[in-house]
Amino acid sequence: MANQGGDLFKGFILGSLFGLTLGVLFAPKSGKDMRSELMDESDDLLGKAKEELEKVKKDLNDLRVKLSETLEKGRSLFEEQESEEEQAFEEEITSKEEKEEKAEEAPKKTRRRRAKKESES
Repeated sequence: MANQGGDLFKGFILGSLFGLTLGVLFAPKSGKDMRSELMDESDDLLGKAKEELEKVKKDLNDLRVKLSETLEKGRSLFEEQESEEEQAFEEEITSKEEKEEKAEEAPKKTRRRRAKKESES
């Protein structure tokens, strides 16, 4: 099945080349006129290709700008989330330190009270 497609394509190419050759040989125009026409057509084709290239460049530039904006938004969201996590971590550490300090102070107060009671007795 794939071979039939290849044969069809080969036949199309050979037929096109044969038709082009016959067209050039039996053309009613002189070589000079034909070259001039070919040059005009190639210039038109080149102009269209340049226009398409400019469109592609513009589209790529627009895409680059959108991608940069999206990356910047993602970066700012990431930094915001990171900042929130850092604050939560610092608060957790601070609360643990405060608990430890209170735990250390409690025995000191108890010792002071005992010492005070003993001195009073």
